[in-house]
Amino acid sequence: MSDDHRTGAGRGPSFAIGVGGGILGLLPWFVGGGILPLQNLWATETMPADMPFVLLPLSQYSAMLLFVLVLIGGVFAGVAVHVLARRRAVAAWPASVGVLLVHLIAAVQSFAVLAGGLELGGGDSRTVVYFAGMLGGTIAAVLLAQVGFWMTSRRSVGIAAFGVALAAVPFGTWFTRWFVAVTGEAFASAVLSDVGRWLPAAVVGGALIWCGVRPLWRIVVWVVSLLMLWVLPALFGALQYGLGMRVLDGDIPEMMRASVQVFPMMLAVGWLPVIVALVIAVVGTVVRVSVARDRADAAPTR
Repeated sequence: MSDDHRTGAGRGPSFAIGVGGGILGLLPWFVGGGILPLQNLWATETMPADMPFVLLPLSQYSAMLLFVLVLIGGVFAGVAVHVLARRRAVAAWPASVGVLLVHLIAAVQSFAVLAGGLELGGGDSRTVVYFAGMLGGTIAAVLLAQVGFWMTSRRSVGIAAFGVALAAVPFGTWFTRWFVAVTGEAFASAVLSDVGRWLPAAVVGGALIWCGVRPLWRIVVWVVSLLMLWVLPALFGALQYGLGMRVLDGDIPEMMRASVQVFPMMLAVGWLPVIVALVIAVVGTVVRVSVARDRADAAPTR
């Protein structure tokens, strides 16, 4: 079977994996109630508990959460296909279609609800800009979920491990969202920051152990993965800071400036998880190589 799984076998199970991965990515949102966040431009005054059910958290204040829920579904499906492909012939493209189908259904339902609540035809240009911005961000997240799927589903361990490492920071956010869904924001806030900070380091460390260092090009995977572990939390935090500035009331240039200003400060305090991930990766790789060498030495010779 080729590296990109160009085979007609296993289409049914592969499609089911894609659908399951897409749903699993969105599952913390469903478990938490799936209630549309309050909207600044909602046409009628509505209490938070009375907002409609949506499949995606459409709000500028939940933009990073939306990105994570969509992206991680593609990664889950890709990893599952990668593991399954080691044991049987399986086509990757049906899983990709399954992930895409889940995301399209979620987007259509959510934006239909949003459009109705905003009353786009009411003449307020701000609603059109807001709707278009959320739609553009969601489309970008859906496309990146496909990129994450195709990276992690590859038979090449180096590329698949790289995909897992790049998804480590979103996975940390996805995992902590379960605390919010089950216990609520107030109780979960005490542990969310620590889990969200250190879990990605463990994931990156494990991915790099899986990746290994041979052939030598995989050293590039190590470098870029550790760099992204440092940069992505600061980038996500800075973007959410700018988007969440209520006082800016949709002033996009000011939002961008606010994000740019806070990014270096977040970057300056985000280096310690990188060291932890590197230590985990180095120690784990040394142990793995030693175990493999011992097994080779113990193997009977002919």
